[in-house]
Amino acid sequence: MMNIDVLTPTQMEAIDQRQIQQQSDWKSIPPDGITVSFLESELIVLPGVFPPKRDTQLLIDTLDVRDADSILDVGTGTGALAIWAAHNSQASIVAVDMSDASVGNAKKNTECYGFEDQIDVRKGDVYSSLSNNETFDVILANLPGRNKPASDDIAAAQWDTDFQAHRSLFSTANTHLRPGGRIYIVKANYPDLPEMIELATSYSYQVKVIGKSDATENDPRIYYALSISSNSHGNL
Repeated sequence: MMNIDVLTPTQMEAIDQRQIQQQSDWKSIPPDGITVSFLESELIVLPGVFPPKRDTQLLIDTLDVRDADSILDVGTGTGALAIWAAHNSQASIVAVDMSDASVGNAKKNTECYGFEDQIDVRKGDVYSSLSNNETFDVILANLPGRNKPASDDIAAAQWDTDFQAHRSLFSTANTHLRPGGRIYIVKANYPDLPEMIELATSYSYQVKVIGKSDATENDPRIYYALSISSNSHGNL
């Protein structure tokens, strides 16, 4: 078992203020959106949508995606992870998000890169838009990092009330994850991280750290990329 030093209460107070300001900034994005650089490409970010950040980059750096894979991207946001997978493989991809703004944003970026035939963007909360017989080799889940009440969709990009999305993810993952499949998640070292790991293991999943990265300067967070599977031999 690997020990992770989680952020202190004082550090978390600063993170609270940082995230509240970010949510305000996302609401203030112009109606036509802004363009951000990501992985030598450009993505449109519309109002109220979480832009790709360092944690997204870390997850991409550690992914194992193959041409024959079927991929589910949960909480797709701008569609960054799905678009990266489409750029780098022939995988078939379903990208879902509970936010109307994010669904529209992911569709817009998917169309800009001509991936409409490879990426199926849907509105849904984790698995709600899937049929029972839809299964995947890879589930990408860049879910909100903290178990904290969210008052709207914008806050829910960072805060998962009562870990509802995480509970949905793990409780029925066996229905949609193929044998030998894997779930990839990225998390900061919030005090909620051990809770998320405990939740995954309670559903008989094993968790491995496959990468880590410091946040930007003057940001105390450390991001961890995690591989979660039912047949992994290494535990966190």
